[in-house]
Amino acid sequence: MDVQVKQLPLFKQFLWGTGGFGYVLLERMLIVYVVFFYLPPKEYQVFDLVSDHVFLGFLTVVGVAQLLARAVDGLVDPAVATLSDRCKAGVGRRKLFLLVSALPMAVIALLMFYPPVHEVSFINGLWLGAMWSLFYIFFTGYLTPYFALISELGHTNDLRINLGTFHGLFNLVGSIFPIVIFPAFLTLFQNMGMEIRESYQLSAIVFAVLAMVFLYLATLSFNEKKHCQPAKLPDLNMWKSLKTVYANKPFKILLIGELFAQFGFYMLNLGLLYFVTVIFQREEGFLVVIGGAAIGCALLAFPFINRYAKKIGKKKILVAGSLLMAIATLVAFILSFNMTGINVYITILMFGFGGVSLASKIILLIPTYGELAREEFSRTGTQREAMFYAARNLPLKFTIALSGVVFAFLISAFGRDVADPLGVQLGILVISVCSLASMCCYVFYPDKQIRESLSD
Repeated sequence: MDVQVKQLPLFKQFLWGTGGFGYVLLERMLIVYVVFFYLPPKEYQVFDLVSDHVFLGFLTVVGVAQLLARAVDGLVDPAVATLSDRCKAGVGRRKLFLLVSALPMAVIALLMFYPPVHEVSFINGLWLGAMWSLFYIFFTGYLTPYFALISELGHTNDLRINLGTFHGLFNLVGSIFPIVIFPAFLTLFQNMGMEIRESYQLSAIVFAVLAMVFLYLATLSFNEKKHCQPAKLPDLNMWKSLKTVYANKPFKILLIGELFAQFGFYMLNLGLLYFVTVIFQREEGFLVVIGGAAIGCALLAFPFINRYAKKIGKKKILVAGSLLMAIATLVAFILSFNMTGINVYITILMFGFGGVSLASKIILLIPTYGELAREEFSRTGTQREAMFYAARNLPLKFTIALSGVVFAFLISAFGRDVADPLGVQLGILVISVCSLASMCCYVFYPDKQIRESLSD
């Protein structure tokens, strides 16, 4: 039987959600701008910092750097989850990790914009791989315990959806800043006479400081002794605990669906600047337009997703969101071959539909994993919430790394310039296919059975 604990007040639920702003601000900044920073389009007349040569048929320096970072990240994740699940620190088994990880995560993200050599160099490739790997170690140190709190703080389905909504709201706002605010800083600094790469570095400083403030704000919003039930620590070792989670069939269905969705989503993030400069043939500031369409539609969808997820369940909304993304990106791919006249406006509208799909996932996926962890706790009495997210993150991070490898291959092998845009266009098609595959997986998720099990 659950021990009675205090429910996290609404305002503190809101503050807890600010962690979603902090971590996504840093990660999206890196995803959207680092590849562009090291390998700018030829039209910018700025020298590359690493080679774009394709070796072994499909690998590039940037792709290998991302693959290495995600491999390190994936290997660290189960260890962090185990340590957090078993932690007995007086400050809290989740809060300790959040306190320790936030500062180095922000500093290392900033260092990625300060390569040691100012020309094409293999050393810069090593720097990129090393810094990206270190970033994801501390990123995992923060994110896995943070997500575990959704199950521990979320004592009811409605509360878990609320936490997911606040997290999703700040996650979405954090996604806006790299797309809308970062270009504004770039323009400001360049108008002040700074060179392109210097403007990127100063903008990264602003973002790193801002992210760190919100990461610590979320960390201080809760008290595990008051708002979480006393933990029954898992007695299995790391690998057995991980294996136990993977044996959960609903977990596997949800995970496979997310792997397809996230592969496409990260392809989208990696390609944003290329879509703007190569497909739309506009300056970076045009990110404000397509980003505004996506984020604006997502924000409008938030209250409806929150409301109807509580009424009809999370599954139907996830299915509909994935189908919407598949259709929107397929239309964008077709129109990319003739981006003139009304086609420009239709494609912008497709980005808006993509925003609605994004909202459904960032609100509902994380609480759904928390619900599965909660359901296991109700059956076994053992709390391994962090391991559920580690089991999710382990293949997810390799999938994300693979998306970076595939995108780097597409733009290197098929073109990343206005005169030769096929690589960028193929990236849009891949997103559509992945979204359709994701939808097919969500159709089989037993949402109703899980909720009925928790209500028993």
